[in-house]
Amino acid sequence: MKIEIKSSNNITERDVKMDSKSVNLDDFCKWLINERESLENNFKEDCASNQTLLKRFLEKWSLDRLKNLELHDYIQLCKDIDRGGDYSDLYMSIAGGTPATKFLISKNSNENVYKIKKGSNEDTIEEEDATIYFNELRKDLVDIIQKGINLEFDEIKSTNRFYNCSAMIIKLLSIYSNSSEGEYRKPSYFSFNNNKNEYQNIFKRFLPNSTYGVYRQNHEITKYVDKQVPNLDQVILSYSIQRYVKAIKKGEEIFINKQEREKNKMLYSDILKKSRNLILRGAPGTGKTYLAKEIAAELTDGNEDQIGFVQFHPSYDYIDFVEGLRPVSNGDGAIEFKLQDGIFKEFCQKAKEAQKTGGQDNFEETWAKLTDAINEKQGQYFFPRSSVPASLNSQGNVKFDSPVATKEKVYLLYKGEETKLKYETYQKIVLDHMKESYGLCDYVSPTINTDKKFVFIIDEINRGEISKIFGELFFSIDPGYRGRDGEVSTQYANLHESDDKFYIPENVYIIGTMNDIDRSVDTFDFAMRRRFRFVEVTAESQLYILDEKLGEHAEEAKTRLRNLNVAIENVQELNSHYHIGPSYFRNLKELDYDYELLWSDYLKPLLEDYLRGSYEEAETLDILKKAFDLTNNEQTDQQDTGDNDADN
Repeated sequence: MKIEIKSSNNITERDVKMDSKSVNLDDFCKWLINERESLENNFKEDCASNQTLLKRFLEKWSLDRLKNLELHDYIQLCKDIDRGGDYSDLYMSIAGGTPATKFLISKNSNENVYKIKKGSNEDTIEEEDATIYFNELRKDLVDIIQKGINLEFDEIKSTNRFYNCSAMIIKLLSIYSNSSEGEYRKPSYFSFNNNKNEYQNIFKRFLPNSTYGVYRQNHEITKYVDKQVPNLDQVILSYSIQRYVKAIKKGEEIFINKQEREKNKMLYSDILKKSRNLILRGAPGTGKTYLAKEIAAELTDGNEDQIGFVQFHPSYDYIDFVEGLRPVSNGDGAIEFKLQDGIFKEFCQKAKEAQKTGGQDNFEETWAKLTDAINEKQGQYFFPRSSVPASLNSQGNVKFDSPVATKEKVYLLYKGEETKLKYETYQKIVLDHMKESYGLCDYVSPTINTDKKFVFIIDEINRGEISKIFGELFFSIDPGYRGRDGEVSTQYANLHESDDKFYIPENVYIIGTMNDIDRSVDTFDFAMRRRFRFVEVTAESQLYILDEKLGEHAEEAKTRLRNLNVAIENVQELNSHYHIGPSYFRNLKELDYDYELLWSDYLKPLLEDYLRGSYEEAETLDILKKAFDLTNNEQTDQQDTGDNDADN
């Protein structure tokens, strides 16, 4: 395991490389020993500050005073140790939840009315009842503190009303049991900023063979670390353990997210295998294209040669996609039109060739040798059985004065297939010469294997005019008509040199992507809709993109994104289709994590488009901005109130 400090004053972030299953105190202690000198230098001021705070706290709130607290004293004590109080930073502060939740009783400002915790709710009582209630509470507070100091864990009973206030109690135990009037004393507890169940479960893994609850568990961890790394200041101990555990939790979240991501990829891959045609739909920026490429990589084992990609747009048409006449230079500076395959037809041809395994066919190689030789003779190449000099025409075919032996017909003859020619004289002359002079071997038909999968991605599929682009391929693209069952004559079939029809091979899979709110969605052809399976990609499901791109900054980005999307759903004219996807946050690193810039230049213009013409547009935009600004980063180092099932 490797943990690196990234702040000179605080251990705020670190790189952690670990096996998520390997979580133990020995690794932590080894790191702590190696980094101790650096930590003590970096935390020198923090340690001195905490010693000053500790001395002042004990002067004001001695243990003897704690035993005789009045209600108003207790309210003041809670304010002192609560977030923002005078002693908030003494062994970390307590945050999260209402004062009544954290301290069991609190006073309303400028009123003689008190709130008390009652189950999972709060109740309001008058001062007289609050005084009676606190007199009982004080006994429990003194009891749990005294037994915690004396390490009498078996005597801490679940009937104690402070039993589940582990955050508050551990902070007070850290103060009273670790106090030493300026001299070093073995710490009995470390203060930790989060005692929720998820963190307690990690602590339990530190002590795998124990059944300790939160108080003894904390003490045993402290005792073990002190034995391995003696005479360590409690401030360094607390912050080191805290960040180590957070790093574990973060690492495991990434590991779990990765597992979930792999599971999702396999799920999408299975859907694509069954349906053959899949459209990923969702809100803008949800990473649909990114996901499509991941699915394609999963299906092709990462072989990029088996993945095709195109992005549709309004001017895209059949010629680009299937085939059509294209202007080409004939080599003499003149322009002529030539029939050329489009990107999808070329991709399908490649997929067909990949289906073939075994066999024997070196026609392409020997044809290239023959045409090179003919070019060298510059129109004076003679075949053994012909007295007419041969040359190459503009299409690269062999020309004997007026008769022409096309490459395609010679190849059909080579394979023993029907050429549909009345006479095959010149084709046979060329074929025999290739065998005699250029090493053309006998043709052996290959075996057809459809296991090698090819994936063609059509990004923004709804932005193109589908009928114009696909034409007669509407039939071939149907999952039930893959292979020769779906053969069609293309629009330029009359210009083909053979009567072969076009089909989409069985090993070709198609993924399209589309935005739910794009206006062109409404014009998406219904016949095409029937041929695709539609799967929604939500912003929440793609948040792992931010973990990969932003690393330690991902949590704040995810929090802002979630808050913004909740606010968007609450706008009357909008819904989840208008969510903001994580792709909008991917460039935060390039923006130096300037969220105001992200809002003004990227998010605000999009949201203004969403709201244009709506009622109270400006007010709604302000609400969305406030939601975007909400972040829990300020609470990152604040202590939660505790779990609800703390043990002794």
